[in-house]
This record gives sequence, structure tokens and C-alpha cells, in this order.
Amino acid sequence: MNSALIRLKILQVIVDGLLILAAFALAYFFRIGFYFSSDFPFDQYFLIGAVTMPFTLLFMFFIRAYKLSQQIFSFRHIQRIAFVALENVFLFMILYYFTFREFFSRLILIYLFLLTLVLIWAWHNIFRWIMKKASSKEIGVYRTLIIGTNRPAERIIKLLIQQKSHIKPVAVIDPHGSKKTVVHGIPVVGKMNVFENTIAKHDIDFILQTDNLEQSLNIINYALANNIKYVMPPELLGIFQGHQTLEEIEGQPFLKVNAKKKWWHNIW
Repeated sequence: MNSALIRLKILQVIVDGLLILAAFALAYFFRIGFYFSSDFPFDQYFLIGAVTMPFTLLFMFFIRAYKLSQQIFSFRHIQRIAFVALENVFLFMILYYFTFREFFSRLILIYLFLLTLVLIWAWHNIFRWIMKKASSKEIGVYRTLIIGTNRPAERIIKLLIQQKSHIKPVAVIDPHGSKKTVVHGIPVVGKMNVFENTIAKHDIDFILQTDNLEQSLNIINYALANNIKYVMPPELLGIFQGHQTLEEIEGQPFLKVNAKKKWWHNIW
């Protein structure tokens, strides 16, 4: 991850922490009223909230809520944030009970869950907009080489440009030497004989391969040796989208192909 992306992600995490604290404060005032109650002291309540917050941030890292490639509007991300909000409530409840023994209200926990969910999800949407603005100014982008000019290549290039993704295509290699000179505005620089020169010339730090499967092992080895990120779509292996999942066998990752994807695969 380049330095600009690191700074942006640090900003996201810091704001998440502040919003979690804001959720604690707002939950208190929504339940008690906009004053400090002597029956339920704000200082001890907020102290436990402040202790809970770092653990909630760690939980967000654990469930990969900070992945750069995720869709913020997807059910998967809302599910992640809901788990974060639940963890925040449960951990706070346990810490508060074992510290002070008595608790004032169960309704405040519902407010805390809803506020944590809404505030963090809203901020992640704003952060996605910030990322798109940064990408349009070449800040925090992965300069990407696309290998292939076939339909999957055209589709992914168009999608990355439309979404203003931080994965930014800058050059295309046509392994079979067609007559195409540009793909959605991205120049086709030649065949595989210009592979290494293209990486050096365009300062490539991400390779996306959609064609020329027979060269994939060489490309992967080059990417590993030069610390370049590499991805390929499942279509390159003859697997249609929606039929593949990642499976672990005794701790080792494998690509599993399902004849028909079940509804619960979208949940777990």
C-alpha cells in the first residue's frame, strides 16, 4: 500500500474512533436528556466507552471492514458494520457491569447500537467519496497494467474508470497483437515483449490479467519478485462469476467451484 493510501486509511480509522465515542455520548443524552444525571454519571459511563472504543476498532480490522476493494453499499459491508455495532454494545455492557455492577438503562444499549451502525456506515460512504476524489487527482492510486484486450478486459477497464477506483488502469498489453490501439481511453502499448519495459516506464504497481493464461505463471513470478500486486478474474480459468468460493482445507486456501451457489454463501 502506498503512503497516500496509508494516510487516507489512518484518517478513516481515526474518524471511526471519534464517531464511536460520539455514539456513546449521543446515546447517553438521547436516553437521559441533554443534561448530566447524578443517578447515572456521565464520566464513568464515558470512561468505559473510551476503553471499549480501541477494541471495537481492532474488531473492525479483524472482520476486514477496511478492505479497499469492498462495496460500501453492499449487504456484506452493512453486515460487517452491524457486527461491529453489536460487538461495541456487548463489550461495553460487560466492561461496565464488571466495573460498576449496576446499569441504568437497557434502552441506552439500543441507542448505542443504532448510532454506531448509522454513524460508521455514513462515514464510510463519505470516505468512499473522498477516495474517488483522491483517485481522480492521482492520489493514492495503484497504477495498473491490464493484460488482455478481450471482453473481460474491456468490462473491467470501463468499470474501474466509471467507479473512479483507486485501481487505475494506465496501460494495456495485447498478448495476441490485435489492431486495437486504445481500450476505453487506455493505450494499448504492445504485446508481451514490452511487458517489463511497460512496468518500468509507467511505474506499475498492480497487474490485472484477463488473457494469455499460458503466461500467468511467469507474470505471477515477476510480480512476486518485484513486489507488484497481481489479480486475475475467475473467467481466465474457465470459471464463471458466482460459482467460485474460497475454501480452507486444514488451513490451506483453495478455490472451490460450486455448480450452483446457495443463498447462504452471501451470508458466510
